[in-house]
Amino acid sequence: MQRRSSVWKRFKQQYRLHLVMIPMALWAIVITFVPILGNVIAFQDYSIGKGVLGSPWVGLKHFQDFLLNPYTLQLLRNTFIMSVMGLIFGTICAVILAILINELRSRFFQRAVQTISYIPYFISMAVCANVFLELLGRRGMVNTFFQEIGLFEEAYPFLEKEELFWIIMTIQLTWKNVGWNAIIYIAAIVGISDEVYEAAMMDGAGRFARIWHITIPGILPTMIILLIMDSAKVLNGGMEQQLLMYNPSVMDVAEVINTYVYKRGMGNAEYSFSTAVSMFQSLVSIILLVTVNKIAKKTTEVALW
Repeated sequence: MQRRSSVWKRFKQQYRLHLVMIPMALWAIVITFVPILGNVIAFQDYSIGKGVLGSPWVGLKHFQDFLLNPYTLQLLRNTFIMSVMGLIFGTICAVILAILINELRSRFFQRAVQTISYIPYFISMAVCANVFLELLGRRGMVNTFFQEIGLFEEAYPFLEKEELFWIIMTIQLTWKNVGWNAIIYIAAIVGISDEVYEAAMMDGAGRFARIWHITIPGILPTMIILLIMDSAKVLNGGMEQQLLMYNPSVMDVAEVINTYVYKRGMGNAEYSFSTAVSMFQSLVSIILLVTVNKIAKKTTEVALW
């Protein structure tokens, strides 16, 4: 009873703040929670003319259509492999960049490298894709250079080779995000006590020994937390990048779930089917997040909860 009275007392003291929060809370509810109700169309044969209330219910038909479609396995494969490649390679590069920046002794050079590495993150994916299309095209800089030095007799179709598409996409995504992702690891490195490094130096540990035995273990919890969170994005990764980079020659390895949903939802007006696939992605993402978090907690004792 005393606790209730204290809560009510604080509420009366801060009622002006609560009144100010009401419009923002209502706005958050309208734009965040109300649209969730629209997911019911995943269980309907929805049409714009009939609306949600007038469209017939079809149960799990759209989920079955997606899961029983022979093309679904190919979509899952492409989405999973590209996401995992980007996650692993991107994490490794971000950690290496963070360590290298931290090891620089010149403050000016350190800041210059940081700034240059951050710039691609703020470039739109359309510009980023155009850069790679210009570099790797038949008349691009890479082909021109290799032809000039006599390595290629004719232009090599980098962008039309299925075996190169995943690699190109991984490199492109890493180049764009590595500087920004390194910020978190730099912050984690800064959080390591200088006394630990000084003690290691007194024991005769060299630079690489300090990196291996102090820096990497010091940022390992941060790496694990980020990997746990990124695991939920494995089936949600990719759309804009794939739409901008793929062509008919690489369609079998370039099509991912999001591009497939976009084409059927926006192109064919199959809104119910697209919603069902999106709900399937969300469900799998939740399962992956919980599973990876549980595994991390058992093996490393580091977890989100």
